[in-house]
Amino acid sequence: MSELGYQFIAGVLDHLPGLLALTAPSYNSYRRLQPRFWSSAYTSWGPDNREASVRIASTMWGHEQESINLELKASDPSNNPYLALGGLLAAGLDGIERGLNPGVAALVDPANYDEAERQQRNIKRYPTTQAEALDALEADDLLTAALGPELSRAYLVVKRSEYAAFAAENVDFEIKHHIHKF
Repeated sequence: MSELGYQFIAGVLDHLPGLLALTAPSYNSYRRLQPRFWSSAYTSWGPDNREASVRIASTMWGHEQESINLELKASDPSNNPYLALGGLLAAGLDGIERGLNPGVAALVDPANYDEAERQQRNIKRYPTTQAEALDALEADDLLTAALGPELSRAYLVVKRSEYAAFAAENVDFEIKHHIHKF
């Protein structure tokens, strides 16, 4: 991994609380973003660590340079791929522009570290609800600027309305609206 690659990862981790509103944008997304669910619950990175936010997958033997892959665990198919990828690129490029360092790799599940060790490693718990992620997005000047004022305002209003509707109901309401639409 190059220095630019690590800086990109650092930018993603720095903006991840707000980025989640774009990459995991539904009420239901936060059921999955739990410790020990292989979807990650903490801002961390690591080689082949399925619990890290950003996983650097093993390269192919004999093709190491051309087979480097990064996986953002905190993303799901309920997202708009254009907004999710745009936010991801804006966050990563900000890390490069500011020369950020992602810190020490997490070689184990970040949930296995005690709170003091997570704090020492700058590993933070994700927002645990869609509402918290939307607040983090609104507070992230870089991501809201990347979206533009009209889109960021409209996105936040629509997603907060969605959160309010689902938060006021039960799982049966979610199933009805996500699975049994017809």
